[in-house]
Amino acid sequence: MSEHVYQAIWSEDDHRFSVSARQDDGNFADPGADILLDEQVKARGSRQIDLATNPLFHRVNFEKLEESSLYRSFIALLDNYAVHFRDPELLSPAEVSEIETFLDLVLARRSMQIAYEYIASDLVPNLPPDQFRRDLEQIWFQVYTNFYRGKSTHYCTGFEHVFVGEGKYTKNANGVTEKGKISGYHSWVKFALDEVNGRVDYLGYKYDLGGPGPGNPHVVTLQMLWNHMDMRGRLVAELFKKKGGFFVGCSPACEMALATLAYYEGHLGLLTNQKKRVKFGDGVYDLVMYHATTQDGGLGKHVRSFFPIYLGDGSQGAGGSGDVVVKPRPARLQNCGDLRIRAALPNPPGEDQGTEWVEIWNASGSDIVLQGFELRDKMSRPQPIAEKELKAGQILRVAVTRQTADHMQLSNRRGLISLHDAAGEMLAAVSYGRATENQVLVFAEPGAAGAD
Repeated sequence: MSEHVYQAIWSEDDHRFSVSARQDDGNFADPGADILLDEQVKARGSRQIDLATNPLFHRVNFEKLEESSLYRSFIALLDNYAVHFRDPELLSPAEVSEIETFLDLVLARRSMQIAYEYIASDLVPNLPPDQFRRDLEQIWFQVYTNFYRGKSTHYCTGFEHVFVGEGKYTKNANGVTEKGKISGYHSWVKFALDEVNGRVDYLGYKYDLGGPGPGNPHVVTLQMLWNHMDMRGRLVAELFKKKGGFFVGCSPACEMALATLAYYEGHLGLLTNQKKRVKFGDGVYDLVMYHATTQDGGLGKHVRSFFPIYLGDGSQGAGGSGDVVVKPRPARLQNCGDLRIRAALPNPPGEDQGTEWVEIWNASGSDIVLQGFELRDKMSRPQPIAEKELKAGQILRVAVTRQTADHMQLSNRRGLISLHDAAGEMLAAVSYGRATENQVLVFAEPGAAGAD
């Protein structure tokens, strides 16, 4: 059984980043960790609704990335690939050299050495080190054609799909921005770099676990937008991933070692439905390994995709059945604090410009200073609040001015309204469905409990 090998690969990752998530009180368990992860709220399933008003990565020790030759080499590979999945992948001599350097560094890491030792002793007996290196280059970096359900996709590579991501969208000859989908993209390093540079937008977590969140900082399952820009900074395509994810904090050498072991086991028929059930750290996971598909429907000699599915912490349920369960984390999205969103008019008669409004209610017994406060819509566009103070028990009506295209606008169909203080912290938020003309939507009433 190879379960202990996966555990050893994980535990011997000598380039791992420490990770800390927010606790129920909003503070981080370990404020000094390399990564502070802020998963916030559950996603709503739509590219138009962004409930996660803050970045996923509250903080990353980017200096530590730059200090590591392994991470520097990995990052150097990320811009070697075309985003559109049908564009040719032509590697220059310099890019080939970058791959060779990266493989040297990966093979020197203990995680990959553990994988190789097991593969050469139990799966492919007497596999020479030089042949294993050639296998890695083929598995991860060789460009191939994938045949899936009778359709062929050219210019595929395992590394690009897993660690970089691909965009599936229709090219428009008129230069109109297209909406498309994300394929792959299972790297925390790539996401952190894209997020800090404004290329991705975290929309919330998306775990199918029966609870509002995982409470495990070492893995994320999420919805996201990836803005594909051209060399002049113009938006080419808005790419959406309804459900994706990645490990957080582990090194690319560790991830490649886990995936490479699963690749060899898959070729020998040792996976169950293309998955490997493992337990390491504080979680139980299914490691999903998709091999390339040959023209005759067989397993190809390349990685097609690899990602983790988080199943919980492995605790036994109340009945003692041993089923995987999750320790739920209270949702932070609510409308029951001192300041509440009382009502809104998203669809006024006639022209919307300047006639939409949102009401804020001070449900506390004290006056509240509003200096620097603002409302936001589902796209996080702001409406500054001009009033400096809201007295106890009073209701303030804020006009949605639509001053520019980048300011708050209320949708007539599905929308989100959130209230933020001067530091950007979300104090209240409500969502709504279709709003008919002149319909006032009421979310909270004085004298009644606020809506969660």
